[in-house]
Amino acid sequence: MSAAATLHAWLYRLTASAPTAWHYDRLFRWMVIGAGVSLTVFVLRPHNPATSRPIASAPISSVPASLGPTYGAAGTPLAPPPPPALPNITPGRSLDGVTITPAPVDSFGSAPPATRK
Repeated sequence: MSAAATLHAWLYRLTASAPTAWHYDRLFRWMVIGAGVSLTVFVLRPHNPATSRPIASAPISSVPASLGPTYGAAGTPLAPPPPPALPNITPGRSLDGVTITPAPVDSFGSAPPATRK
């Protein structure tokens, strides 16, 4: 069986089951009604010339015509880079003297041993 024949048979079965679905299935019925209303509104939407976008006669540039000193010259940074800061736990406390230790063993979320009742 070719792909076209398979597709034709599938579409035939689908269209043959539509009246039964329309009669017995509320969800199918409301989906079809909603799709029909949406399609109607999309196709027949009123065109109001007052709210349509005006057509520009020339493209509008977002870049100013002349780059002044506020934009910086090519190759020069706009602001000096920030100095490298030491990581802090709280303001004024450095991590240089901090010792990292493993967390204590926690049995939360695990099953108790079989010997414990």
